[in-house]
Amino acid sequence: MPKILVIDDEKTILENIKFILELDNNEVITVSNGKEALEIFKNNYSNIDVVITDMKMPEISGMEILKEIKKIMPEMGVIILTGHGDLENAIHAMKEGAFEYLRKPVNADDLTIAINNAISKKNLLLENTRINKELLEYKKYMQGLHDSALKILLNMLPKNLPDIPGFNFLVEYKSCESVGGDMYDVEDIGEYICFYVFDVSSHGILASVISTIIKSFLQNIEYNYKQGINRRRFPEIVLDLNLELYTNTARNIFASLFLGFIDKETKTLYTVSAGHINQYVIKKDGGFIKLESTGPILGVFEDATYSCSVNHLNKGDKIWLFTDGITEVSRDGKIFGDENMLKLLQDCKDCSLSDTIKKIIQVTEDFSDGSCQDDTTILGIEVL
Repeated sequence: MPKILVIDDEKTILENIKFILELDNNEVITVSNGKEALEIFKNNYSNIDVVITDMKMPEISGMEILKEIKKIMPEMGVIILTGHGDLENAIHAMKEGAFEYLRKPVNADDLTIAINNAISKKNLLLENTRINKELLEYKKYMQGLHDSALKILLNMLPKNLPDIPGFNFLVEYKSCESVGGDMYDVEDIGEYICFYVFDVSSHGILASVISTIIKSFLQNIEYNYKQGINRRRFPEIVLDLNLELYTNTARNIFASLFLGFIDKETKTLYTVSAGHINQYVIKKDGGFIKLESTGPILGVFEDATYSCSVNHLNKGDKIWLFTDGITEVSRDGKIFGDENMLKLLQDCKDCSLSDTIKKIIQVTEDFSDGSCQDDTTILGIEVL
């Protein structure tokens, strides 16, 4: 049963409107004083469906009542009653948010239609308000997840790269606005230097979860090495990781990984690449070794196999690892690409790791007009 608040200083009009509305099975509250009406509305607005008020009343006018009601509950439908010759004020009331104005004496059918329409609009506005509130809460919730994901990823990044005689390391990592799944590390595991870069296909909290799984798995390499790891088992590390992801993640979530080991004594480089983009060794003379993928991406194929590439390093050689946030920067539908990256690395063959990374960032940012499209990681390793 709709509850209607009717305000008019003429008792005859109040009685007539109340009689009409109660015939339609409405609950009617009649008030002849504007101040008293506002007090009633303030205490009961959540239970009132529509307000009908006369325009001209002593002490507080219908216009003032309209403005106060809209302050308390903007969605409330207010119907204004006007006398003859008061059209200008009625139009002004509509601009202030009145739902409708009706001229006295009020026609019963017109009043019923206006009330039903006012209630329908009020309910629609309240529903929109509820939806908008839920969307805002959802947005805050998702922002909280985003912030948590970013914090997780940043906490997993190594605080410092190791100091290993005969080698120099430098990294540049940049997280885009939408949290991605780039991760890197360099570890001294005794006879070998272990290093890697991986890139999870997803973003946000899911990317951080998958990154945590991969990162935790790779952190066990030092333990595995102490149990007798050798170069013939390097591909098995990636094979086991692939099965871990295949078993515990959805099929549409995958990651690429470039995993490398350097024998510190012989300077032999062993690499296994699970669907990662081409990485490079830039020789001191400007030549290069392309370190291509040696198996499929992680987490998609249960029967995937991986092989190990073996190369020898010399003094002055630089190993460059990076994610596709570098090579896939784009402008006008064109991507920076692998060939441009290789040429850039060769042009910087005599530069320090620091200067090379600065040059890569500058060139790719210029190419993309500074837009951030994905997380980016650049890891350089120099043989001294």
